[in-house]
Amino acid sequence: MRLKSCLKSLIVICLFPLAIYAVNQDTSEWKLKISVEKAFIRLKPDINSPIESTVVKGTILESHEKVEEWFRVVIGPDERGFVVIGYIHSNDVEIIAEKTTKAPDFWEESPESFQGMGLRVKITGGLNYFSAGDIDEGSVGWYDSTADFLSSAGYTLDKRPESIQPGFEGSGDIIYYIKPQFGIGLGTGYIWASGINLIIVSGQNIIFEQKIGFTPKISVLPIRLGLFFTLPIHRLFSISFNGGTSIYLAKYSYDLASTWDDMNSIRQNANARGFGFHGGIGLEVNLNQRVAFFIEGQGRYAKISNFKGEEKEKGWVDFGYVYSEENGILYYLEDEKYYYLAIRKEEPSGFNTVRKATFDFSGFSLRAGLIIKF
Repeated sequence: MRLKSCLKSLIVICLFPLAIYAVNQDTSEWKLKISVEKAFIRLKPDINSPIESTVVKGTILESHEKVEEWFRVVIGPDERGFVVIGYIHSNDVEIIAEKTTKAPDFWEESPESFQGMGLRVKITGGLNYFSAGDIDEGSVGWYDSTADFLSSAGYTLDKRPESIQPGFEGSGDIIYYIKPQFGIGLGTGYIWASGINLIIVSGQNIIFEQKIGFTPKISVLPIRLGLFFTLPIHRLFSISFNGGTSIYLAKYSYDLASTWDDMNSIRQNANARGFGFHGGIGLEVNLNQRVAFFIEGQGRYAKISNFKGEEKEKGWVDFGYVYSEENGILYYLEDEKYYYLAIRKEEPSGFNTVRKATFDFSGFSLRAGLIIKF
């Protein structure tokens, strides 16, 4: 439901430039007088189109639309209630009155009047998609193994698995335009995403249902260096391109928590950084000389590994809690059936696959925001 509502909001945002363009159109209307003995009203603006009706010399018509040399007119209704809608050629009419309604101009200044310093601030927000890789696969290992163990022990389970959801992003860039269409910029932001895998346990000697939650979270702080190119296609619109490299500071956390004392709780926290590349294309709508609204899509390639952090575990033993803590590297482990993420000081043994966990941040984002020009 959260993703569905976000997508609806994004669609509304993406339609905003079309609304701006529609409002910014001039409208005209004409009062026409038939100047030939008999003029034909045709179905389409084409000399070979079928004739819908005829009008005689001196008839007064009104038109609110013109297609090349054809005026669109509406005749009727007549005594039988029929209305004729068609096109009449400009050679058959005389324009006796014309009215043009000027659309509001969002640019209160002429394009040449604003020089500026070439400095722009770009503020954006939107949805960010990435595959997650080991972070997503390994985070469900405890979930799957716990569910299988409880099921084999005879408990009744209500399983509600969920992958890490698309992330939300907020960011900003400061761009200096060396030339009117070419600039270099530095930016940063914040991206976060999470998921929750839930098991509800009942049966046997359990009086109240017990909940076990497995919650992975990931957040990323990008530091971007990029090149920007803006291509004007209209006084209102521009197509923008950007690309560059980034340093990504990533933070991973994982919580296994339960309302059931028989279950151990686990908390993992780890940090890493890595490099990546990005590039995107967008549409800018100039609201005036100093402010533009934009929407853009951006692709990204980045894989982050060598997470370092700590893992804490709490368990109930002989009517008391036992705590343990370990600091080290975040490893991705695979045995005959399950995948795990574990933080260990030394490389674990006894698994089919052991490697440093990698967060695959490759993906794309859909964003919208404002550009402020100085």
